[in-house]
Amino acid sequence: MASLSITTKHTIAPVDRKIFSGFVEHMGRCVYGGLVPASHPEVSTSDECVEGFRKDVVDTFRELKPPLVRYPGGNYCANFNWRDGVGPMNERKPRLDLAWHNTEPNTFGTNEFVAWCRVTDVEPFFCLNMGTGDLREALAWIEYCNSDADSYYANLRRSHGVEKPHNIKYWCLGNEVYGDWQVAQISKEVYAAQAIQWAKAIRFLDPSVKLVLCGQHGYNDWDEYVLQQCVEWVDFHSIHLYSDQKTHEQAVFAPRIAETCIVWTQAMIDKARHAKKVKKQVKICFDEWNVWNPQDYPGDEGHEEVYNVSDMLGVAVWLHIFVRHADIVEIACIAQSVNVLAPIRTKEGDLVKQTTWWPYVLMSQYLRGGRSVSTHVNSCSSFTGELTGQLALFENMLPSDLKHLDMAAVVSEDNVLTISVVNAKLEDIEADLSIDAEFKAGLEKIEVSGEPGDVNTFEDKEKVVPVRSELSTDKKVTFKRCSYTMLRYQL
Repeated sequence: MASLSITTKHTIAPVDRKIFSGFVEHMGRCVYGGLVPASHPEVSTSDECVEGFRKDVVDTFRELKPPLVRYPGGNYCANFNWRDGVGPMNERKPRLDLAWHNTEPNTFGTNEFVAWCRVTDVEPFFCLNMGTGDLREALAWIEYCNSDADSYYANLRRSHGVEKPHNIKYWCLGNEVYGDWQVAQISKEVYAAQAIQWAKAIRFLDPSVKLVLCGQHGYNDWDEYVLQQCVEWVDFHSIHLYSDQKTHEQAVFAPRIAETCIVWTQAMIDKARHAKKVKKQVKICFDEWNVWNPQDYPGDEGHEEVYNVSDMLGVAVWLHIFVRHADIVEIACIAQSVNVLAPIRTKEGDLVKQTTWWPYVLMSQYLRGGRSVSTHVNSCSSFTGELTGQLALFENMLPSDLKHLDMAAVVSEDNVLTISVVNAKLEDIEADLSIDAEFKAGLEKIEVSGEPGDVNTFEDKEKVVPVRSELSTDKKVTFKRCSYTMLRYQL
């Protein structure tokens, strides 16, 4: 019989609510058709809108409460000029988007995104253009957003009807500038030199901002070099990874690659801090992650992936990894938030929550703000099949024993223990709970399960939904086949 060991006295770190953050890029139908109605990108007064934004999406985000949402990309930002998306609508010029081969109308820009964030009660998180953009352009955008001075760009913002500064706190120093798919790819040496100069100038302008260094996957010489050069200038190091899911096993187990990425990145950060004698903490910002099948859902066709139960379990494993590494991962942004590789899909007048929505929203509601505690899965069956695709490519980065049960646990301030468990096996698994604390009461069991290929559609929105039930204090629990389960106990 499997055994789930949980040591509540061993705190890893508080779970930062920012690991449940989102991401909005000008790509496919994420903005137009997602945040705003596709047919009315300007302010709409219909009953389906609130302050011009899709009401169903606003209401869904209010339920989720992601603390940060990253914008405007992604690959899009490498050819993005913030000036195109501000000011009177009749003066905004459509521009060719070189990342996703579209024409961007620029009817949704800086002020519209910040207004959407205020309506949904999330904090904006901006990414600077270090592709075709230059430092002067970046400084102008930060001044426009954050300055309260009697200065040109602060006054330009005021002339656009925004009197008070937006006070954007988090800024990325570029996005994936190492990639040959980027507009204006650069080398690690050139990037590091530029990042230092940009960081220095930005801190002259606004010393309160938090800067995110552009990393790759956390397991290559790019990450090591730019950290060695720049660690004292930044607050976070960004890494990106998408796990593929050609099979049920890949969907669930491929995210475990990220665990190695995080461990290696933490070691690189510590090494760079030691070499530069940097006392302040530098954390990981995992600001693009998700499960994704790029062959079936290519980026220039909108990335509108339909997620099934296997993908749901993969997303749950991703989030478990961030919780288990709460000591170093402070920000994580699912890519993306609406329509594009997203937990919610829309069409005109309608919205559906995909399978991947459920672990995302449940963990954001019950795990944020508590303290992540030590967990271990014992005596559990493991995946023994052939590794294919991404799993085979990164086989040396996966744990040698891929157990069918994956879990994380959090203890809240009011002493509620929440155990989050994935059962990847296509059979029920019975497990003993081995815990260094007594249960006063079982509060609730929340279970989401189905067949691997089950999906939620506009025609059948509740094919895969949580089932809530009473929970006893019996420390033997059965986890249904192909399921995500949350157990909540009062200690």
